Amino acid sequence: MAKKILIAVAAILVIFLGYVGFGMPSNYVITRKITINAPAEKIFPYLNSMKLADKWGPWRAEDPTAQMATSGPEEGVGAKTSWQGGKKLGTGSATIVNSVPNVSVDVKLEYSAPMNMTQDSQYLIEPVPASATPANNVSWTVRGQNNFMSRLMCVFVNMDKMVGSMFEKGLANLKGLAEAPTEAAPAGATAPPTILPPEPVTK
Repeated sequence: MAKKILIAVAAILVIFLGYVGFGMPSNYVITRKITINAPAEKIFPYLNSMKLADKWGPWRAEDPTAQMATSGPEEGVGAKTSWQGGKKLGTGSATIVNSVPNVSVDVKLEYSAPMNMTQDSQYLIEPVPASATPANNVSWTVRGQNNFMSRLMCVFVNMDKMVGSMFEKGLANLKGLAEAPTEAAPAGATAPPTILPPEPVTK
């Protein structure tokens, strides 16, 4: 009897591992989109700068224990954010690898903990057709390949829902920043006096 149970358990395990190895997709794409009522020129800097991206990205709120640092240029290709020590984020980096002004930003994600993994991420700005005021659809997409451990995790965790919810929080933060009115001069501030050239003396 015990032998039959062990054989049944082994068969179930083989079927399960076969499903994980061959039944789960080898590639994945996760994307979320939001409409932002602002011109592309106002949205793009928040995507093209790692320091400005930190103002709207959901990562610090998701894992306050992570230590983050930026390096490279202030914006554009080569700008980089690295993180480590986080309980949820692990250790990794994000580097801008391509940038098209007011259109798109491509980011390479590299992780070394809790597992070695790479992903390709993109921010895309698309004008809203026939909009009476400046408005753009902004999408945030990540693509990658599932190794065996990733496929195993996807059996128990809905990755699209988990990662997608963080994308939604980040895009909502970005919308708030981009739609905020431009800061006006402080109340009571006065413009500097205009100095006119002296009038010519006529004789």
